[in-house]
Amino acid sequence: MAAITKKSVRDRMTALGVYRDEFAPTVDRYVQLRKEFNILYKQYADDGFRCTVEAVGGEKKSPVVTTLESLRRDLLQLEESLGLTPRGLLKLDENAFKKQKSGARKDALV
Repeated sequence: MAAITKKSVRDRMTALGVYRDEFAPTVDRYVQLRKEFNILYKQYADDGFRCTVEAVGGEKKSPVVTTLESLRRDLLQLEESLGLTPRGLLKLDENAFKKQKSGARKDALV
């Protein structure tokens, strides 16, 4: 997985036209969670993507899988807050997906 940095998140948000300095603490939290997710995902992959572990009375879901699921939900929520998903972007910029109409006058001026 590619390393994620505060700068790369800011650059993505700036390219989308939604970055503001007020987002800095949320960006910090998002980057930290992504790093934690990447570490746990590597551990999960190194363990052969085992979803269950032996427990008293049978098998149960692996704690790593449970944590990854929780982190995925948290990451998605933060991505939406930062405008990094289509739904989140639409909440921050209602015109994000509207196509620019070009009229005859505009074309004539170019």
